[in-house]
Amino acid sequence: MKKLLLKSILIAVGTLNIGFVMALEYRVYSAAGMKIPMIELTQVFNQANPSAMVVNDFDTAGAAENKFLADKSSACLITTQSRIDRAIQTGALQGHGALPLVDTLAGIAFSGPLKPKISNTAELIQALQQAKSIAFSDPARGATVGLHFQEMIKKLGVEKEVMAKAILAKDGVETMQLVSTKKVELGITQVSEIVQADASTLVGPFPAEFELSSRYALWCKNPADERIQQLINLLKSERGAQVLTQHGLRVVK
Repeated sequence: MKKLLLKSILIAVGTLNIGFVMALEYRVYSAAGMKIPMIELTQVFNQANPSAMVVNDFDTAGAAENKFLADKSSACLITTQSRIDRAIQTGALQGHGALPLVDTLAGIAFSGPLKPKISNTAELIQALQQAKSIAFSDPARGATVGLHFQEMIKKLGVEKEVMAKAILAKDGVETMQLVSTKKVELGITQVSEIVQADASTLVGPFPAEFELSSRYALWCKNPADERIQQLINLLKSERGAQVLTQHGLRVVK
């Protein structure tokens, strides 16, 4: 009797393992500005496809690209269109072009009750000077906004005083964690990341002179794969557009 019960358990476990092994894993590396909408849409995809599973990894635009290229089992990359175009030109990515998904602007979040004004350059300088602490993504990790902000404060002539009170975050998600927990006053990141973390902290995008618009695009190693096609169709669907728009991203038509 015990042997029969043990045999039944082993068969059941074996069946579960077979089902798990049969599930194909699709690793998607994305810029952090896509985190919340990609998590939501991935849940939709995985529930509709029990034999396939999208596994997400989020980081800065540059780090996401590097991870994707280093992972031989990676499936798709979502990062800035400019990075993908450059990778295609250098031969790092081959075979086809990118699929444009969404646009987002860089902006500022504030953890205090009285938000600063940043409608012009003078107000922006004043906001940066008066802030007790500022967080932004580490430019050394390929952060799109971090690199832009670094150049911007140089042009504004406030680099030294800003860097003296700056905290370099891993990515925009970490930047917003610092803002949300009030560990810094100002957070510099994508507007989409601000909206996804806490829309109430949004001050607004940079003044027109320093506006940074980033286009996120998708590149997959095998776009003809049936499951990849389903993922692409979901991202470009009406439901996908609603989720992306809800989280501060402007869908590319």
